[in-house]
Amino acid sequence: MIDLVSLKDFLVLCQTRSFSRAAERCHVSVSGLSRRIQGLEQWIGAPLFDRRTAALELTQPGERLQAISSEVVYALEGLRKSIKADGEDRQQRIRFAAPHIMSAVFFPDWVPRLHNDFRSAKFSVSSDNLPECFEMLAEGSVDYVVALFDEGGAVAARAGSACEAGDCLVLELGRERLVPVSAPNAAGGPLFDLRDPAGGPVSFLGYAEECHLGWSLAPLLERHGELRLQRHHEASLTDGLRFMALSRLGVAWLPQALVREDLDAGRLVRAGGPSLEVPLRFMLMRRRAPLAEQAERLWRHLGELVRAEAPVPGEPVLESVA
Repeated sequence: MIDLVSLKDFLVLCQTRSFSRAAERCHVSVSGLSRRIQGLEQWIGAPLFDRRTAALELTQPGERLQAISSEVVYALEGLRKSIKADGEDRQQRIRFAAPHIMSAVFFPDWVPRLHNDFRSAKFSVSSDNLPECFEMLAEGSVDYVVALFDEGGAVAARAGSACEAGDCLVLELGRERLVPVSAPNAAGGPLFDLRDPAGGPVSFLGYAEECHLGWSLAPLLERHGELRLQRHHEASLTDGLRFMALSRLGVAWLPQALVREDLDAGRLVRAGGPSLEVPLRFMLMRRRAPLAEQAERLWRHLGELVRAEAPVPGEPVLESVA
């Protein structure tokens, strides 16, 4: 039987050429070291040292084993350190999956707020469509999914996830709204005005089918068939719809956080009143199975913040446990 300890002891003996000095360096008795070397010799089927001389000399099999053992021990020690480092890195990593819009309206505000409490953590964000985000969560390649959900449940019904089977824990982290916006006309009002019943059809900038924000908008559009929208353009990303709106191509429903600066600067204006807005919630989801150290600590930390902070309408702050 051969093991890593015996190989390491053998290499020390090759260096010292003395059982007593090697035993001292290996923190083992001389008899214990001798038994380990004898075990190697029995395994290899030949003497490793010539014990007839005053100083130990390697035999030819011993020299061959020394050359190979040096490489094996170095490779195995490197593997052990690498696996240990990977494990330590995994314990520090917090992995998110999120639709693309979250990189614009959520993470820039949220991650800096956690930095002081999670200085050793390593955050990673994978962006994809919402169903694919849930697939990553189900297979364990991410710790959390964070996304915007409408209060009516349209997104939840369309997305589908392990959460439906009770395998998920959910935390509400804040509020957002989809607001209808348009480029301004010469008078500063909306170029495409949803509040003008006498106006003609309105050019509508819609979300592509795979975008979950479009799913949250659909019930409102069904309730307001009088809007006479004509779908002229669409995009799967909110940045694309924002660019189209700024380019005077129509009206788009966009997250308030995304267009706040445009509204303040007058580059965009509201094209409809509060009844044409869609309330949304930032939802954080995880599996019930235990997470890595920092990811688990994040869940506890956010739960404490949720209980401690009062809701501020319209602001992306922590609010309540779903």
